[in-house]
Amino acid sequence: MTTTENTTNLISSIAIDKLEKSPLNARRTVAKIGMEELKASILAHGLMQNLVVTGAADGAFLVIAGGRRLEAIRSLQAEGKLPADFAVPCQIVTEEHALEMSLAENTVRLAMHPADQFEAFAELIEQGHAAAQIAERFGIDERLVLKRMKLARVAPQLLQEYRDDGMTLECLMAYTITDDHKRQVKLYKSLQDWQKEDPSSIRDALTEKMIDASSKLARFVGLDAYMAAGGSSRADLFGDEVYLEKPALLNRLAEKKLDGIRKELEAEGWGWIEINPERDWNLVNRCSRIEPRLIGAPAELIDLKTQLDAEMERIDRMVDDTESDESLRRQQAVRGQIDQVEQQLVRFVGFDAGHKVLAGCFVSIGQDGAAFIDKGLVKPEHRKRLAHLLNADADHGRPIKIESKDHLPETLRRGLAADRLRIAQVEMAKHPEIAFDLLIFQAASEVLDEPSTADGPNVCFQRSAKSTSQKQAPAEHIALAEIKRSLPVDWLKPRTETARFEAFRTLPDAAKRELLAYCVALTLRPKLASAAGEEITAYDAAMSLTTANVADYWRPTKDNYLERLTRDQLLAISRDVLGEAWSQAHHKEKKSWLVDRLDRAFADPEKHGRAEQAAKLKSWLPAGMAFDIAAMVKPAKAKKTRKAA
Repeated sequence: MTTTENTTNLISSIAIDKLEKSPLNARRTVAKIGMEELKASILAHGLMQNLVVTGAADGAFLVIAGGRRLEAIRSLQAEGKLPADFAVPCQIVTEEHALEMSLAENTVRLAMHPADQFEAFAELIEQGHAAAQIAERFGIDERLVLKRMKLARVAPQLLQEYRDDGMTLECLMAYTITDDHKRQVKLYKSLQDWQKEDPSSIRDALTEKMIDASSKLARFVGLDAYMAAGGSSRADLFGDEVYLEKPALLNRLAEKKLDGIRKELEAEGWGWIEINPERDWNLVNRCSRIEPRLIGAPAELIDLKTQLDAEMERIDRMVDDTESDESLRRQQAVRGQIDQVEQQLVRFVGFDAGHKVLAGCFVSIGQDGAAFIDKGLVKPEHRKRLAHLLNADADHGRPIKIESKDHLPETLRRGLAADRLRIAQVEMAKHPEIAFDLLIFQAASEVLDEPSTADGPNVCFQRSAKSTSQKQAPAEHIALAEIKRSLPVDWLKPRTETARFEAFRTLPDAAKRELLAYCVALTLRPKLASAAGEEITAYDAAMSLTTANVADYWRPTKDNYLERLTRDQLLAISRDVLGEAWSQAHHKEKKSWLVDRLDRAFADPEKHGRAEQAAKLKSWLPAGMAFDIAAMVKPAKAKKTRKAA
């Protein structure tokens, strides 16, 4: 043991095998979090802070400050990375001051501000250190080093805003989508206050001109083709998203690929071809269809198919009656012959050239990025002409049906499906956990995979977010959009429904309930609460259980309520919220004046009345708006009296 004299205490180099944690150490719990980083730092930089110990019997020492460092060194010794006789500097103090010093050592120290840490890592990179090297020396993941460097490169003005607690770390992360400092600062200054606190609004604004690499258009073109054509992408280090930075190029590549499909269809002789990445259901549903048929098939092949079909019907009846081994063997042999004939006939299945002139194709892009081609669509204006053609072709002989691979009659298939359904219902009823998962999966898949409608809350929110000069988005739109953004959605990424369901089933129950709650929320329809004396609905009872105050979301304004009332109704409201005296004093005022005064009063209650009036202005709601059902319930006696009357 080597010793040096300090002005106040004794500093000694003591071997690890002589150190034990003291019962006077204020830190009772040694956290495992960050232990690997601490070990890596000790190996790379040595022990940068001495331990604090008190003397014990038999030449041992008890550690009152530095328990994590002691455990990290012992772990390194066990791994063979430090020698068994490794010694560390220790400050020896008296037992009298041990607890106080331990508490001070664990309490007074202040961790480095994250922004300072970001810049320090970035400076190490600039000095020539590789990210992988830094990660190893500090015992952290290389991706974490890259994230900290990315945060250090945000505009200095925004980094300072984060230092001054004017911005959350999540919002700072959102700005890293772009490296353009001017754009970052310009966006920050343009955002409304509620948007500045919303990472999703920031990220949406910065990626407004980019396209998600997982979008169906990007999948249709293909990332390799996009990059080969000179495209560039940007990955979000703090999420799983990848954005394509050249949407115009992506659109040109998509148009070129769709134009190639158009030329192929034109060569097939179709009368019209419409292309739209989104499927036009109105157009498709208005159209009837022509069906493919056998065209130019050899007569002997058709005759053979007809003979085999008749033979199979005869054998099927025989099997139903006898189920003899011979009939079963014959059935199998004929099915094999039918398969061979159908394989030859498939080459002759297509659309009649004369029919195709009056029909067309609609080309769209599916959610998986594959081209979806609807062939044989007949617009309403062409149906009569096509009907004449079909009647003229009626004498060409009955069509030959190429059966499905299992060769089951359609009536039999429907019967089997019905039997399977009844069995499925029994088993599903016996497995509530699976039923719960399937119910939420189907509802959430439909809700989260569909684009927002023009009347939906998400579009309203997005419209407000993209136009910062408009009024602040309504509180309820912001709240619902925020709830949607917080929902788990990674389970939607797999391409097949089976894989998505398996991913969904791994979610914790709390996440599944959140998804269910959101789906149920979107099923609610416009409805005012039941009037006093009316039967209270389950809807009203459920909303009452939330204990939410509608006034926190909605306040009467000139536009949404007041202008649509009569003058007498406005005076009645003024009596409720501003008092009888105010109402009497202004009972001769014009309706427009009353609307304006009430609008200002509801907008700023503190400036338009005493404390009691301000409270009424903050909480007043029209009849039927509140969720509280207590006011709707009349005493049982009154109800009985009404019935008697």
